[in-house]
Amino acid sequence: MLTARTVLVLLLLLTLSLHCDAGVFTPIECCFSYNKLPLRLSNLKGFYMTPKECFSPAVVFETRNGTKVCTKPEMAWVQKAVEKLQKKKGRHAP
Repeated sequence: MLTARTVLVLLLLLTLSLHCDAGVFTPIECCFSYNKLPLRLSNLKGFYMTPKECFSPAVVFETRNGTKVCTKPEMAWVQKAVEKLQKKKGRHAP
């Protein structure tokens, strides 16, 4: 039979190992609220999608002044802005 000390040490090691594993796969950036109003395309510098590990998917727009704005990917104005930014990026490619 295991002693209480051995059980305590094993429980502590198990807890620490689970905590370390969870930290490796934790997304760096997730959105918890969304901007609802359309953004001016002239103010946008770029965009990216939040990681799949995030609870709520989002398109994050980066503005010219460095602000990041979370938006819902299914909104029509978001999809149009993404398309326009992709086309704009394609024209400037070497």
